[in-house]
Amino acid sequence: MKSIPFDLWGDALWCGQEVVREAAHEQAIRGLFPDPIPARGADLDTEAELVPEPYNRFDPRAIAVRVHDQVVGYLPREDAHRYHAALTELVAQGLQPRVPCHIWVSEWAPADWEHKNSESTDFHASVAIALGQPHMLVPVNLPPPGGYQLLPSGGGVAVSGSGDHADVLAPLFRPEGECWAYATLHAVEEEGDERPKMVVEVRIDDEPVGRLSPKLSHDFLPAIHYLADMRAETAARVIVRGDRLVSEVILYAARSHDLPATWPDGLTRSPVAAPGWHYWIGKEAN
Repeated sequence: MKSIPFDLWGDALWCGQEVVREAAHEQAIRGLFPDPIPARGADLDTEAELVPEPYNRFDPRAIAVRVHDQVVGYLPREDAHRYHAALTELVAQGLQPRVPCHIWVSEWAPADWEHKNSESTDFHASVAIALGQPHMLVPVNLPPPGGYQLLPSGGGVAVSGSGDHADVLAPLFRPEGECWAYATLHAVEEEGDERPKMVVEVRIDDEPVGRLSPKLSHDFLPAIHYLADMRAETAARVIVRGDRLVSEVILYAARSHDLPATWPDGLTRSPVAAPGWHYWIGKEAN
């Protein structure tokens, strides 16, 4: 069965996770860049697959980092052991974990006089990926049923009134104190002293967990109205933090004026039984 690509959610804002390499990987990395490499060096922003290697003779918990079907390095041993269980379970469910990856290379002629007349060059590369904490790699709930569009990630926005919905949020509370979840955004009328205003209501599993202020709502309503005209829900990433005493919901979604001109390039339809979700929901509920 062919694996389904799955972009890990994570909580990393940049490619700060080191990938260790050996000389054997330099040829694969070099093949990702044109020849010759500019004197100032070159970099590449791409995606990398994280591949557990249970039959690795040096370490059965090794995690290979693969770009364009080529291994460009491995997670450091200690980090690989932290992520092994989560990544292995995703792969077992038919999902192929992917993360943003940044590669930088440089190449120059050797400086020592013995090799100046040779055709060899000195090659250097660094590989890093954006990888969140193990408990923040996947959302803990299913995506919305039917047609929906997930807003691109954006800066964090606090959802007002979320602390008053501990009963709804309770199933999502985690020992680590936080988790990712799918939410949906809805345009609703807010009654007030003046004429009613349209604001954004945030729901998790179709239950309200708070609203955005009128000012913030203004930044998201155009996208919500646009998708509603296409008979699709607006989905977004949220982080749920806290416990039954103190809790909060933080929305991480791009605002309407920050969406690319090509958005959306297609609607996502949630399958009745999406692979991978059974393990995660069952595990967290136990």
